[in-house]
Amino acid sequence: MISKYSIQNKFLTVNINRLGAELCSVIDSEGTEFIWQAGEVWPKHAPNLFPIVGSLLDHEYTYQGETYSLSHHGFARNKNFELLHQSEHSVCLVLQHDEETLHSYPFKFTFLITYTLEANNLSQTFRVINDDDRTLPVSFGGHPGFNASPINDFEIIFSEKEFIKSNQLSGPYINENEIDIIQTDRISMDKTIFDNDALIFQGLNSKEVSLQKKNSTYAVKMNIDEFPYLGIWAKPGAPYVCLEPWQGLADYLDHNKNIEHKKGIILLPFGEEIEKNFRMTFTS
Repeated sequence: MISKYSIQNKFLTVNINRLGAELCSVIDSEGTEFIWQAGEVWPKHAPNLFPIVGSLLDHEYTYQGETYSLSHHGFARNKNFELLHQSEHSVCLVLQHDEETLHSYPFKFTFLITYTLEANNLSQTFRVINDDDRTLPVSFGGHPGFNASPINDFEIIFSEKEFIKSNQLSGPYINENEIDIIQTDRISMDKTIFDNDALIFQGLNSKEVSLQKKNSTYAVKMNIDEFPYLGIWAKPGAPYVCLEPWQGLADYLDHNKNIEHKKGIILLPFGEEIEKNFRMTFTS
């Protein structure tokens, strides 16, 4: 059984794991690898988050009076996807409900992830179809990790001036504290920046965010126009940075656990679907 799929053009060669439909390699024509190679400090590359983003309070939620359990970031990252179609420059993988998912998430769904190459751009598209006979509460997001070594040589650059603060976490949950971390249009990286876990932004003006090496052309630019939230994260001191476009957030400490009230959740009507895309541009 195939465990990995490849697409390529003259600019980039891209590999995607069947497990989790996870992007695991992007190498340009110069031989530069942009994706974190699942080292010991964090054994992932770019997990896909579905049907929730972040953690639920006590890892559980309620729906119509019943209580269900879901792990951090949902189950899609640990499920094998099936190949729907593949061409030289595009691949689409699909996950559907099964007995295991229905136990923790009692809804019928189709979740498709498509990767498409165009020049030195790689687009990732999430598509969710409600196959149930009731409203589907759902969120999703990306979590790609990009090589950044040493981290002090890198900065995050926003396409617009930003005046918002980052939410803070208490364990895996969002608290009421905020920090002022963006300096006009950028964040300077250092080994302590993620000591309090992820930076979480709501209401950014910017449609694009970049991870850029100072005094270098090396950069990963991400278009986040279709997503309301952005996470930026790494293990403290690790040689990578994740840029995470999210349709959803971890629970707040005072959340009532009702999944229909969860911030960022989409209530998708029966028979309908939603599609969102982010694009990554790679320059070495």
